Amino acid sequence: MWILLLAPYALLALSQLLALVALTKAAPAMGLGLPALAVPALVYLAAALLSLAAFALAVAPERLGPPGPKEPLIALAVLSGLLVCAAPLLWGRTISEFHLSHHVVRALVTTACLVLYSWYVASHR
Repeated sequence: MWILLLAPYALLALSQLLALVALTKAAPAMGLGLPALAVPALVYLAAALLSLAAFALAVAPERLGPPGPKEPLIALAVLSGLLVCAAPLLWGRTISEFHLSHHVVRALVTTACLVLYSWYVASHR
């Protein structure tokens, strides 16, 4: 049953990888080259990797022995939450659809939810 606690990390990583695929397919239709895609693509990829790292960190102590400290898990949640929000912001800036207020609210809500969720997972593993 504990594996269900970790499903959101895996889904978050999957969503970022799917967004990366969509970004690479949409860019040629908009006439964007590789230099314009580099930064948003790297941020999407980093968000996916941090989500997978949070998943691995949450699973590893359960199998290896006593639970470890929760600070690294929460730090990964904060970083991945910020990157999850920064990637669409950078992509929107690249295609000239930039709405800072929307992304700031999204960043605050997403990061707060990920931190609270990570805290819950860390305390129940």
